[in-house]
Amino acid sequence: MRIIAKIGVFLVAILILHACARQEEETKGKREFSLPVQIGRVVYIDVADRVRTVGNLRAEQRVTIHAEVEGQVTRIAVEEGSKVKSGDLLAVIDSREYELEVGERRSELVAAIEELKKAVGGLRPEEKEKFEARVKADESALDLAIKEQDRIRKLVAEGVTAQSTLDEVNDRERQARETLRESRATLKAAKQSRQEDIAQLKARMEGVAKRLEMAELDLSKVEIRAPFAGIIISKKIEQGAFARAGTPILEMIGSSRLKAVLEMPQSYRSKLEKLEGIDFWVKELNLRFKQNGKLDGKVRVIPDADIYSGNIRVQVEFSQPDRSLFPGLTLEAMMSFGVRKNVMHVPSVALSISEQGTVVFIVKEGRAHRVPVRAYKERNELVEIEDFTRQLGPNVDLILRGSGAVFPDVKVFSTNPEPETETPFNAASKETGKDKKDSDKPET
Repeated sequence: MRIIAKIGVFLVAILILHACARQEEETKGKREFSLPVQIGRVVYIDVADRVRTVGNLRAEQRVTIHAEVEGQVTRIAVEEGSKVKSGDLLAVIDSREYELEVGERRSELVAAIEELKKAVGGLRPEEKEKFEARVKADESALDLAIKEQDRIRKLVAEGVTAQSTLDEVNDRERQARETLRESRATLKAAKQSRQEDIAQLKARMEGVAKRLEMAELDLSKVEIRAPFAGIIISKKIEQGAFARAGTPILEMIGSSRLKAVLEMPQSYRSKLEKLEGIDFWVKELNLRFKQNGKLDGKVRVIPDADIYSGNIRVQVEFSQPDRSLFPGLTLEAMMSFGVRKNVMHVPSVALSISEQGTVVFIVKEGRAHRVPVRAYKERNELVEIEDFTRQLGPNVDLILRGSGAVFPDVKVFSTNPEPETETPFNAASKETGKDKKDSDKPET
């Protein structure tokens, strides 16, 4: 029994040692596990910065024409869709009341002018002669009183006449002088009152002239004319209806100046200052045209955005539009913002989506290392990225094939020769055929 027990203990020890050795071998094999991957390089490309947009043509001028005077609309001279030139007759309001008003004001003005002329001519002749004759008579009476005064003063001095006689003569001289002063004052007052009458008559004439001017202005407003060249898009009132001042009559849009309203990604708002040109295509007319050169003042952002897409709307003014263009057309536009130099790209197969967002994997000391990036537009299987952690460069080993299976810190080994670092193409200068078509796709 002792021998059997010893043999059992020996067998158990052997089994334990064998299990430990097997576990050690398994652990060693797991520690040495590695994944095959294909290695590549980050690519730097000169990118033609463009964005494709869509929009429509609109009139630069759009107005609703209102009646400026009230009355019955006796005529509407245009129909919806009619093309008109600046100054063309659009509608007419009954003018009889305004013609009578003008006639009355003209008669009042003629009468006021005649009355003013008479007042400016001065006093009536008979009045003037009466006042002047009175002044002359009083002057003669004063002269006679002065002479008599001198004569009596000499007689009193010689003792021939009493002093009381001189006192009476002095009193008559004072009365004659006072009478002359009164007659002169009367003549002056008559002339002065005439000047005041002239001022009043002149003010009255000016008031009548102003009322005549207003009546003539109202008469001119009974004919409603086009303020600019354009197209009538709708009638707001029917012929025979009564219109008050401010009643809408017609709505029209201008045909001489057009603008394009385009929708574009919000990210391009800050780039509008660098806009170099726009290529337009109107599919309905199979018409292509360009807006190049200085675009300052011709392109502006409409201050509202699409709350769902986040896009912005941009208005582009046309200085000399093609004559075949008209409001309402849909058009496409390719907006060019120049060339961005040495923009970082990686092959699209190198991108992976993780819980941390978009990432790429690189090889560090034989192991996979995760690098977060921001991905943008794809061009010919290359995706523009932003390396905001600054871990990528031209000499970094970028994991391409197999990037979807690797995970951080796993051992990897390359299955391809040393990758080339040469940039495969230049997106700004070598876009032809299919490459150019793909690069023109608008951002999502």
